[in-house]
Amino acid sequence: MKTNHMNEVTKILILVATVIVVCVIVASGFKLLNDGKSNVKDKSNQMSRMVSDYNGIDLSLYDGSIILGSELVQVIEKTISENKYLSIEVVTLDGATIAYHYVFNPSDKVLVEEGAIDEIPSKPYQYAYINHMAKFLGETKKDGNENIICLRFEQQP
Repeated sequence: MKTNHMNEVTKILILVATVIVVCVIVASGFKLLNDGKSNVKDKSNQMSRMVSDYNGIDLSLYDGSIILGSELVQVIEKTISENKYLSIEVVTLDGATIAYHYVFNPSDKVLVEEGAIDEIPSKPYQYAYINHMAKFLGETKKDGNENIICLRFEQQP
């Protein structure tokens, strides 16, 4: 039969060393956990910014582009049907400006509902009729938070 020749001091030193190693491993684990949480939070904020940028990208495509009146009518119909917080201004060749869904207030950079048209005239003799074959130059307007809240389309000769 074998006997253990380790004395009590050696056993205590091994136990103390084991406790210290376990404490170091646990402390490292908590440090990694905290670092991971901060990384996740940073990436979450970054992703939120990217999502907000992407939300406006479909509208920013109209800035400086020329579209046909038929596409403009579709944009207006989609905005009204989805009840988006968006004003669409149309300037015709005779200089008349018509606002659809909301009216953009450029001094305060906010939208108001007063005076906006929610129905798109479909006959050429109606007021605010949009010619489906006419070309319109688009422009975007933003609020104080850099969100697009107004699309302005000016009819081109």
